[in-house]
Amino acid sequence: MRYVVLALAALVFAGCSSTVPLTPGPAPGGLAVELTILQINDVYEITPVEGGQAGGMARVAGLLRQLEAENPNTIAVLAGDYLSPSALGTARVDGERLAGKQMVAVLNALGLDVAALGNHEFDVSEEAFRQRMRESEFRVISGNARAAEGFAPFENVDEHALLTVGPDQIRVGLVSTVLPSTVKDYVTYGDLMDELAADAAELAPQSDVLIGLTHLSFADDARAAATIPELDLVLGGHEHENVRAYRGADLTPVLKADANARTVYVHRVRVDRETGAVTSSSTLVPITPETPEDPAVADEVARWVEAAYAGFRADGFEPDRVVVQLPEPLDGREGTIRTRQALLGTTIADGFREVAGVDLAIFNGGSVRVDDVLTPGPFTEYDAIRVMPFGGEVVVVELPGRLLSRLLDQGEANAGTGGYLQRSGFTREGDTWRAAGEPIEADTLYRIATNDFLVSGRESGLDWFSVDAPDIAQISTHGDVRQALIAELKRQYD
Repeated sequence: MRYVVLALAALVFAGCSSTVPLTPGPAPGGLAVELTILQINDVYEITPVEGGQAGGMARVAGLLRQLEAENPNTIAVLAGDYLSPSALGTARVDGERLAGKQMVAVLNALGLDVAALGNHEFDVSEEAFRQRMRESEFRVISGNARAAEGFAPFENVDEHALLTVGPDQIRVGLVSTVLPSTVKDYVTYGDLMDELAADAAELAPQSDVLIGLTHLSFADDARAAATIPELDLVLGGHEHENVRAYRGADLTPVLKADANARTVYVHRVRVDRETGAVTSSSTLVPITPETPEDPAVADEVARWVEAAYAGFRADGFEPDRVVVQLPEPLDGREGTIRTRQALLGTTIADGFREVAGVDLAIFNGGSVRVDDVLTPGPFTEYDAIRVMPFGGEVVVVELPGRLLSRLLDQGEANAGTGGYLQRSGFTREGDTWRAAGEPIEADTLYRIATNDFLVSGRESGLDWFSVDAPDIAQISTHGDVRQALIAELKRQYD
């Protein structure tokens, strides 16, 4: 392969975030040209996160402008997941949910060049998905996600992209596949590795630099780097935490930034046009309040926030209203809420119990989508929407202890996925579950508060947990899950 790595490492899942000068160094020889790539992935919020201390698309745009000024051979890419899930995306504007419309508009203003499809792009309806693709002024690619009808590429989605970049006319090929985890009747998936390899083989002869812009698990990205020799870099998403690794005989880099643009990767790729050799160095750059904003993108962000807030008000929420002053952080990051009992999960479940008037509550961690730490300080109604953007109702169901124990066991087995169950009123001693302090009895009927999604049978491994199933009965409903959270926070902290 053409690739030469400038810095070697085994596998790093953190760190690498110290600030370094961004100015490119001299090219090694007169025939070398340099390409700069700004990489983001898994971006759901157009505004900053972590209480304003990280992320924000106006700041990302400010960094991009700096990079463009330093090197006109610069592109910006997004490695999947940007339409959903998003709190703003659930707002109704002009009678329709935004469903990523705000993100596409902001990415257009930013000047994104290429986006890969991620699994969450298919959270939205087919009509919304196709409309977002039509609105995109950037290229969208996927080599394996196709329209179910006819197994053909979606309109405005290319299987791959070949760009000619900057005054040096650098030919940049980009290939992409997405993991097939979102099942919708309007999308079907080809083999993610076979399609990626075939597209790489097709584009390599036409490219100075060939990039895998993917939305896959790390294991699949590592396999691609190790087995597809044409790839010079694999720029991925999906994990939500930064990754730097090298795989294969040529030590092909695999790089992912942190979700919601807490960090971005800046890659400097040098091409020797005489030998065809490609070298690179990559810097993980934190996006902080010190990162200058691009004014035009800041205005676009503000426009969509204002429109979304108006929609929330029409639905009975006052986004700016402060619910409480949080005295302690509430961790809603996926790595927490989907793997272990968290204070935020307990608080939500406590709210379900209180509003429903029962002693036990349980819900799927995947319904928490904030992927952020809610820091001490003001917690607003918009924060409640951010925590559970899909909403839903609190419901009470009745079921026998044997099914309740099965439910709790499956929740533990689902650790690491959205089907991990957060709970209140339950404890475990060895292999024995206790409900309200007492061992669960197989034939005793229990009433638990949960969310309507969990009892719909649509959660992974829990298709049997449905009000349509024998021995499971819905007893009552108790309003919006976010209102239950708001009420519980007031009860605990007000």
